[in-house]
Amino acid sequence: MNTIGKHLASYKHGIRGIGLAFHYETIMRFHLAATAGVILVNFLLQISRTEWLITLMLIGLVWMAEVFNTAIEKLADRVTQDQDLLIAHVKDMASGAVSILCLFAVLCALIIYLPYLF
Repeated sequence: MNTIGKHLASYKHGIRGIGLAFHYETIMRFHLAATAGVILVNFLLQISRTEWLITLMLIGLVWMAEVFNTAIEKLADRVTQDQDLLIAHVKDMASGAVSILCLFAVLCALIIYLPYLF
């Protein structure tokens, strides 16, 4: 396979990976609904181009973190199905990383949206 073919195949694998994340994680559907809500609010409030870029980057980062979290959980489950404290900690930390990002995304949303509302 040539270089371009390999490059295009990587997109196919990536899209399949996103689909798998939606299949395995119902929270991804929540993130999709939240994304739709953010985009709707952005249009309604007519936020600036910079604020659009910030919200879109945060959406991408949250989705990316959730996909990484899902991948870590699936890999950890493959390593062992037994109760393992280290595996539990790894899964909790990956989930914590998503939570941290979501918290800061909400804080950024408040900073962006509140001046439009008051």
